This record gives sequence, C-alpha cells and structure tokens, in this order.
Amino acid sequence: MRLLIISFVLFSTHIFAQIGTGQWRLHVPARQGIDVAVTNGKVYTAFANGVSEYDMSSNEISVWDAVNGLSDITISCLGTAPNGNAVFIGYENGNIDKLENNTVTNIPAIRLAEVLGSKKIHSIVEHDGYMFFATGFAIVKIDPIKNEVKDSYYPTNGNYPILDVRFKGDSIYALAEDRLYKGLTSNIALADPTQWEVDVRVPVLDSNAYKELEVVDNELYLLYKSDGYGEDTVYQLTNGGLITTFTESFPDIEIRSINVCNEKLMVNFGAAIEYNSDWSHSLIIAPLPFGTLSANATVCKDGVYWIADNYHGLVRFEPQVSATKISFSGPPKGSFYSMDWSKDRLLVVGGGVSDNISTFNSSGMYSFEDEEWDLFNTTTTGEWGIERAWDFLSVSTNPNDKDQIAVGSYSWVPLSIFDGSMENVDTLTPMNSPLEFSVDLDGGENGRSLVSDVKYDDQGNLWVLNGSSNSPLKVYTADGEWQTFDLGIASKNRFSRKLEIDYNGTKWFALRSGGMYGFNDAGTPIATNDDKYIHMTSGEQTGGLPSNEVTAIAVDFDNEIWIGTDAGFAVLYNAETAIEGTLGEYNAQRIKLEYEGNVEYVLGATSITDIVVDGANRKWFGTANAGIILLSADGLEILEQYTTENSPLISNSVFDLELDNNTGELYIITDKGLVSYRTDATYGDPTYANVKVFPNPARPDFDGPITMQGIQYDSDVKITDVAGNVVYQTTSNGGTATWNGKTLTGDPVKTGVYLIWTAPNDGKGRQVGKVLIVN
Repeated sequence: MRLLIISFVLFSTHIFAQIGTGQWRLHVPARQGIDVAVTNGKVYTAFANGVSEYDMSSNEISVWDAVNGLSDITISCLGTAPNGNAVFIGYENGNIDKLENNTVTNIPAIRLAEVLGSKKIHSIVEHDGYMFFATGFAIVKIDPIKNEVKDSYYPTNGNYPILDVRFKGDSIYALAEDRLYKGLTSNIALADPTQWEVDVRVPVLDSNAYKELEVVDNELYLLYKSDGYGEDTVYQLTNGGLITTFTESFPDIEIRSINVCNEKLMVNFGAAIEYNSDWSHSLIIAPLPFGTLSANATVCKDGVYWIADNYHGLVRFEPQVSATKISFSGPPKGSFYSMDWSKDRLLVVGGGVSDNISTFNSSGMYSFEDEEWDLFNTTTTGEWGIERAWDFLSVSTNPNDKDQIAVGSYSWVPLSIFDGSMENVDTLTPMNSPLEFSVDLDGGENGRSLVSDVKYDDQGNLWVLNGSSNSPLKVYTADGEWQTFDLGIASKNRFSRKLEIDYNGTKWFALRSGGMYGFNDAGTPIATNDDKYIHMTSGEQTGGLPSNEVTAIAVDFDNEIWIGTDAGFAVLYNAETAIEGTLGEYNAQRIKLEYEGNVEYVLGATSITDIVVDGANRKWFGTANAGIILLSADGLEILEQYTTENSPLISNSVFDLELDNNTGELYIITDKGLVSYRTDATYGDPTYANVKVFPNPARPDFDGPITMQGIQYDSDVKITDVAGNVVYQTTSNGGTATWNGKTLTGDPVKTGVYLIWTAPNDGKGRQVGKVLIVN
C-alpha cells in the first residue's frame, strides 16, 4: 500500500477578465467538479454548467460554457474519443457536444429524438472505435468521426434509463437502476429489446439502486447505492453471482463513482482509493493539504491522477511529488437565490423556499469582488454551525460600513450580521431578539424563523422582514435597539417576500397573497406615535394592483414605486403623498399603450419576478418565463428583450436581478445558474473623477461599441477629430455613453485619434477623453 500526504498547492494561471459593453458571461460554479476526462495534452473537467480546459504544457485554464461556445447548459458527464484528441460532453437534456482543436461540434440527435421521458446522457463509453451513450431511454452508438448516429439499442424497451454500458469479452452490458442486461456484440439486432436478457447473476432490486459499471482486468464491478446513509458498496460479478470484499472501516461511506486507473479499480468517495485485485490498497488519495477530498471521478494518465472534486474542482495528484488544486474564478456553489450589490462587491445567497416549506439548502453566501469569489457557509462560519442555518434568502450591506453585512434566512438562525472584515458574526434568533418564530398553516410554531428580506437604510438602521409572524416589519437600529411594528391583522402570519426603502424613507414590502404595504416612521424608528402605513391590494380603491401576489418592488430616481406581480406591473406615482392618503388616493397605475386601435397594458399579464433601475432610470424586468425586458424610463417603450432564443441568456425563468452601477453589469439569477450582461448605463459622476474609455485603442478586429464611463448623468456627448470636426454625437445613459466607431452618416471613421467632449444638457462642455481608432 502507498499512503501519501501531500504538502503544497500550486495555483494555475487564470484567463478571465471583465466583459465589454453588450457582452455576456456565465458564472460557472468553480468548486463542484462533476466529471473529468484527459485527452492528448488537455484535462477537461465538467461543472454544473461549464467545462474547464486545462493545458498541461502551459498550465493555463480556460472555461467553455453556453455563452462562449457550448450548445447547452446543464452538463451530466464527459467521455473521450478513440483518437485521444476530442472530448464528448453529455447534457441532462440529451444534447451532445464534441470539443476538439478548440472547436465545438454539436450532435443534437438524442436531444431531438421524439421519445417520452428523460433523454439524459448518463455515461459515455468508447469501444471499438465508436462512442456509446447510455441515455434515459436507450444506448445510442455514434460514429466519432462523422458525428452521426449509427445505431440505438433498447434493453429496457425505452421505458427505463440506462445508467451505464460496458463491454467484456463478446458481451455488451447495460445497467438499469434495478437490474443488469446482457447482449452479444455480434448481434446486429440489438435494437430489438427481445435480443437482450436479464443477467440472472445480478439480483433484481425492489429498493435502492445500481449506479455504475466498470471492467477491470476482465472482471465486471457494480456500484450499489443504498437509500440508507453510509451503506453503499461495490460488488464484483462472478460466475456464481455478486460478491463483495469491500469492507472499508471508513465511517459513513457514500460512494460517488468507480473508475479504472492503471488497470485497477478506483473508488471515489471522501477519498479516492485504488485497489489491487485482492482488495488491498494500492493507493489512497486523502486528505489533501488544502482540505477534505470529496472525489466525484478520477482518471489517470502517465502516472498522474486527475480528480473532479466536489470541494476543489480539478485536483492534480502525482504520488510522492505534489497535489495541486487547479482552479478558475467562479462561484463556489451552484445554488443562487438573491443578491445585493454595494461598495464594488456583489453578495449572493444560495437558499430557497418552496410553497412556504424549507428546502434545507445550506449553500451559504458568496462574495464577488475584484473578479474573485469567496464562500461563507456553515463550514467556514462557525456561528452558523452544523444543521442550524440554512435557506439563506436575503443579504444587505450597510452603506456606512462595508464590513457590516446582514444575512436573512429561514432557519434556526434567521438573522446574521457580519462585522469586521467578515470575521465576526452576530447571530440573532427569537431567543435573543424580538424576532418571532414562524407560524405554520395550522397556526402552530415550527421552530424556525423567517427573515425573507433585509435592508440597511442610509442611517445604518437594519430593516427586517420577519414573515409568518404577528409583526412582520422590524428594525434593528444603528444604536443596537429593536422596534417592532403592528400593521394590522391582515399582515399577521403571512409568508413575506420583498422589502425596499424609497428616497423618503418609506419602507415598501410584500406579503404572499397579501398585496403590498407602505410604512413610514417619520425618521424616528424607535418612537411609534408618528408612524403611518397603507395597505395596497388589487381592490379598485385600495391600491389597484394587478394582483395581490406582489413579487417585485423597485424605487426609481423620481421616487416612483414600480410594483411587479404575477399578472403584470403597475407604478405608484405619488409615493410621497400616498402614505397619508385615504381610500382611492394611493392607487397604482398600469401603463397603457394604444396599438392598432386597441389599448393594452405594457407587458400585459407577464409574471414579473424582479425589477431593477439602471443609471439612466430605465427599468429592467426579470420574468417567470419571458427572460429579461428593458423598459424606457417612463415605461412606455420596450427597448430590449433578451431570451434564450435571441441571446446567450441561459434560461427564460429569471429569479433575481442586481446591477453593478459602477460598470453597468447586470447579474441575472435563473433556474439554471448565474449569468451577467454588461449594459450601456451606469450611475453618473458630476466630478468626472474616474472617466474610462474602452477599448482603447479600438483595433480592426473589435466589433463592439466604444464605451465612455464615469461622465455626468444625462450628458450630451460629442466625438470630434483633432481638428474639431464633429463626427458623432449622442446622449449618455446615466454615466455611460457608447459609440459604434462610425460617423453620423453611418460610415466607419478613418484611423486616427478622436476627442470625447461631454456636457450636461444645461452646462458647459469639457473634454473628458480620447480614443485611438485603427481601421
């Protein structure tokens, strides 16, 4: 046996940068490696929605995803071609990509197959010059040169998934969850289910499941997954049936996969162990110097072991030499729920609820700053502890102290406040604060507490939406005092949603099926005698909302409240006076347009999931099934709509939006992951303290807009040559203006230096930059 503890980590070269205006990027979770494959000189690691490519000679890593070349999103497995130069990528929906020589070739035959049920690619195996794909309904044989389907085999008659396929001697084996099928490779009629027989040496299961097959030294091995925790095992298939000598003393073994390395069996779980034929250990890979190993797959080549790890992404292990974590910048987890951007930092929480029910998602919080991601979860944050904090739903940064961050959850620890460079955490619960336990539908406490949203105001007071309680709105002041607010019986014991604060200090929040509330404390959060509130619903005199299911709230530069619901949106134009209004005086208005003689509401009954306001006062809408939509500042014009059909947006189902108003990058949480798009609007800067012009120089191969950022809000912008001749003019979107490199007549400008002049509409012009155009 060789047992090796490795002592150092070498970090790889990264090839990542911010994106240009009008460009997209997919934020691939970088630590949860799913599968790994090695070709000639390259190592490919599959992640939830991307594939990293590591060049062994240059030590450089890059990422392929649906934005920059792959044809699909949710990846399930990898496989290598016979020539050793190509890697095949299988997807959950049956799609296949072949990546070879920096080119992606899509093979959509399985995805497009007219079959019912799952088409998922479960495994990819090479045999006799062909690629065999175990799918949700059949085994599909594909020619890796012509990239076309040669045959399809149906051991389960297309009714049940094939999880794996292997070849041994003159036989082909197909593994289903409950049994093993066997056929002859010489049989040209394997498309006929009757040509397959159930291998009687393998017991047919009524519960639990088989998962994977491997052939090692002409012996067949099966991975058995038990429903009971820690009861997985590996069987060897002999003439007499299944036997096992896999009797490890490791506690709670949850086996993730089995592989073949150096013609020996490799078992992957909390360690990666290579076994001799007598089940003695040939090699143990665990632990790693940079943390616990959680291997999902292992392959080896030329004495080097490559591990797709659940915590570290890609790990390179060379016995008696080194262990290396080969990483790229990406979110540490693949779970995303809501976001907050402040102080040049994006904060993301990974949690969720389903119909008021906990999902027990303990992904935690991620910080994205200077193109690097950090993780804060129950492992890294001791105050949360194991099985105490989960379903993180909201996050907010104190505008007066970047190091003070509040995180809300639906758990035993509903509110956490980070203070002091993310090191100290104050956990607040119903046991040490006025926070209340949540009430179930039957009226009883469930032991958990819901904080669905948190927001700091300009004074550093933390406003807390503590739903499913008697007093859903609470405040924790900058001085450390608490106050709760009674907003009437209609607000009690309802599941809470969103919270926003407008420029007058009014708090607007939504309760599930309960419309929206507006609350103003007159600047005295502790004193309650001057408080005022309104309750807006879909009633004609009580708010005029499109629906009582308010799902999004945004405040624009004119202090107008934009209200999204599951049946369209409306705008409260008189937010300043509405808080003291009587019935009929605080109604929201739906924006109407006349089209071909018909009057219609803008966006109709579209289900809105979030609304954010950009630096030009335009409104970005996230929707449940129509992608993202950009409306003009007044909402009368649809400026853009991005969907999976016309853009790199990875899903039309959007959960949350957040804008980096310094760069204009719009972050978009979807049901398939996190993607972002750099818009052409930012906050204006009247001081011109940090004007940026990019790209500069603009070279002939650049076909995007030239962007000017950091100028004054709503500026007139003129582009002149050095002689002062105007070649182009426009108006900025907030603090950003763009130029397509052409004249006002649409002709490309000549090579040369061009000056950029800006001025507010009522002010004096000034030169703010120059750009070199090379044509």
